[in-house]
Amino acid sequence: MADNILISYQSISKRFGGVQALDDVSFSIRKGDIHGLIGENGAGKSTLIKITGGIYRKDQGQVLWEGRPIEVNSPVEAERQGISIVHQEIPLCGNLTVAQNVFLGRLITNRLGQPKWDEMEERTVELFRQIGQDIDPRARVGELSVALKQLTTIVHALNSTSKFIIMDEPTSALTPGEVETLFEVLRRLKSEGTTIMIVSHILSEMMEITDRVTVLRNGRHVETMDTKDATIEGLVHMMVGDVPLPTPKESDAITGDVVLRVRGLNQLRLRLKDINFQLYKREILGLAGIQGAGRTELATTLFGVHQPDSGTIELEGREITIKNPRQAIEHGIGYLTEDRRNLGVFWDMSVWQNAGAAIIDDLTSYGNVLDNKRIEEMASKSIQDLQIKTSGMQQPIRYLSGGNQQKVLLARWLNVKPKILILDEPTRGVDVGAKAEIRKVIQELVDQGISVIVISSDLEELLAMSDRVLVMSNGAIRGEFLAKDATFDKIMALAVQK
Repeated sequence: MADNILISYQSISKRFGGVQALDDVSFSIRKGDIHGLIGENGAGKSTLIKITGGIYRKDQGQVLWEGRPIEVNSPVEAERQGISIVHQEIPLCGNLTVAQNVFLGRLITNRLGQPKWDEMEERTVELFRQIGQDIDPRARVGELSVALKQLTTIVHALNSTSKFIIMDEPTSALTPGEVETLFEVLRRLKSEGTTIMIVSHILSEMMEITDRVTVLRNGRHVETMDTKDATIEGLVHMMVGDVPLPTPKESDAITGDVVLRVRGLNQLRLRLKDINFQLYKREILGLAGIQGAGRTELATTLFGVHQPDSGTIELEGREITIKNPRQAIEHGIGYLTEDRRNLGVFWDMSVWQNAGAAIIDDLTSYGNVLDNKRIEEMASKSIQDLQIKTSGMQQPIRYLSGGNQQKVLLARWLNVKPKILILDEPTRGVDVGAKAEIRKVIQELVDQGISVIVISSDLEELLAMSDRVLVMSNGAIRGEFLAKDATFDKIMALAVQK
């Protein structure tokens, strides 16, 4: 049996300050398996991945690789060992091309050591086609959508001879079609002998693609079992206890005060065409669509990042002009970005600094001096209301799990107390327990009079949150449903329109 084990974790422990990220974790992964690793945010999944990849050093325990102890002290050593990682927070060089990122650290050179870019660009196109995508290999990665950035990190991992590929939330930015294509590639890699570990909060996908699954909870190992013997309900219970699974919201048509009305909005560069819709007071309006539909482009235009070429935006019956995000905030509009890593988190700052960034003027007293009492009240309320797992408000946000970082960013906008809150993929990379908490917080905001626009690629989650759903495709709104009347097939039929 030991000959069938590729990697074995034995009593792994890791602490960050006052937070015990991993506590005596032990389990093994078989050669040639697709192994799932699940747990709520803060369960220790990303910490274990980073120990495996040489980013973190474990405090205790040992890692056995094909039966022998190994110490991986850097990502370069991990790659030499045959370990590749697709990280949740997309670690790409935005100023380089797609091909340069795919071949970063693995350049193809001639006998003089000069890069053979034509060959690498051709290989990049071929690798993307294997996962059902066409790509310009010379495109700058910094200008790509989040989904294409995610696919670039996946292709970088596929462009290797790794024995062990770890994927942290690889499908979080992908459409259902892209997910299925990726799974076909993973099954092919498995058939060729590659071992894969996937971390995901989308349990239905884990049930479909994995052979075995390991559950972590509060930094401890709970169970490792064959996926065929597991159920989604059972896995959820092991992860977080009894949490209700999302079901479509049973809302009737909303009438009454219109808080936001958009008429004939066009943005030629972003390919937004004749956008017309209204958002009612105390409504949660969902935006559905596939990659490139224009949902994020619409959100950032409403938030003042881009200006429309034509059309009008009315707030509470009055036409307004939003030239920049500061003006949007002054009008009472908040926006939670989908790109947490690059556009959301201030990495070198603390939990309270990130949570209070949009209301810093309110946290000062006379003479623009920070008011420690106000700061502590704000931070304590944010941590308590959103159940943020942190050692305290002074903890650097970089040491929080991805899901807890997302909660801090949500707290940032809750502290603004906006009239309208736009949430772009608010539950991406967040566990089922945290998703339920975020849904609850959003509904509480609506009960207090706030109107919410939610963008999500997870249709199940979108229908569980929204009262009404707009479907976008190619920069235009194609249709509208009450959440209770919408189905996956109805939405996708509109989402794929040209």
